[in-house]
Amino acid sequence: MRILLIHQNFPGQFRDLAPALCDRGHELKAIGCSQRACDGRIEVLRYEYEHPPQRGGVHRLTSEVDEWIRRGELAGQAAQGLRQRGWAPDVILAHPGWGETMLLKHVFPASPLVIWPELWLRPEHMGLNAATLTVDQAHYLRVKNWLVEGALSEAALAILPSLYQAGSFPQRWQSKIRVLPEGIPDGLFQASRLQSLCISPTVTLAPDNLVLTFISRNLEPMRGFPELMRALPTLQRQLPQLQVVIVGGDDVSYSAAPGDGRKWRDVLLTELEGKLDRSRLHFLGRIPHPELIKLYRRSDLHVYLSNAFVLSWSLLESLACGTQVLLASNPMLQELSQQLTGARLWDPRQQSLDVAIATALKNRNTTANHAIALRESHALTTCVANLEATIMELAGQSF
Repeated sequence: MRILLIHQNFPGQFRDLAPALCDRGHELKAIGCSQRACDGRIEVLRYEYEHPPQRGGVHRLTSEVDEWIRRGELAGQAAQGLRQRGWAPDVILAHPGWGETMLLKHVFPASPLVIWPELWLRPEHMGLNAATLTVDQAHYLRVKNWLVEGALSEAALAILPSLYQAGSFPQRWQSKIRVLPEGIPDGLFQASRLQSLCISPTVTLAPDNLVLTFISRNLEPMRGFPELMRALPTLQRQLPQLQVVIVGGDDVSYSAAPGDGRKWRDVLLTELEGKLDRSRLHFLGRIPHPELIKLYRRSDLHVYLSNAFVLSWSLLESLACGTQVLLASNPMLQELSQQLTGARLWDPRQQSLDVAIATALKNRNTTANHAIALRESHALTTCVANLEATIMELAGQSF
């Protein structure tokens, strides 16, 4: 099949799926804006997007809609270039979050469009109370979902990786939704555990250390960063061998920034000044994916405290590597825990976080291997085969 992939930050969502589809003999082309390296078998048409200068006198959300329209136009022009070369996809796989799907059905009206919309944004996903939502907050949510709604109206199918994410969408769109995990590379399930790992020229996580990891694209409240930080002083006093490794940037993805212009990391470090042993607390920023995998393989406990939102690859990959996990107890993670053996859920109403972490670390050898259960549903070979069957059916093709 001829498959067109669309993602502003390509390969983005298709990092593992795209090479796997190439392995299965499909011809892939892609449209995106980033310069990120990807599989050499995929021709990537890269458009250039420059943020326009600030305009006065317009609503703050107008600039975001303007970006969607501009990106949609640029992606549409790239798609038109493919059509002029005589190439048309049998199916289009796209992330709609930056407006790039807006004109695809105009260019390729006969090609089924399959989208990865991730989530229908609701107040609780932003840490807001629906009963006290302001007009400004409601407007923000409405505009964000307007883009997804437009993509859904033209899509033949929407792929969501979990029942929780699928269930966030209104009933009117449920008939278009299919729950298919995105897949974890099979090799991670065979990766051996590491006894020792050097994370900097001066720091080695030795065999006698207890290693606690926390990983997020950005360190912010929606992902539970403040709760983790506030638990560390007690944990460090109780566990002298504990080394804490935190991976993530200092921007904000889903939370509001602190009101004083600082980063959340600085806010928490100031709050906890004098209470932390900084020699056993390591902020690595964002690190390359191969280094992340090594960290999963050395971690004794991975703490994942995200609000119910979009499930992170870092959690699934750490599970695949056999890492013990402690999950915040919410609908998204309760769903995942039901698929696993030995996953621990933390409910703040029943136990403090420092006690939950200390208990998990002290009993780490008694946890069953949850990677075996996860492999059945999330191994990439299984997931790509399910996706392939789905899109070939849409395109009217058979194996």
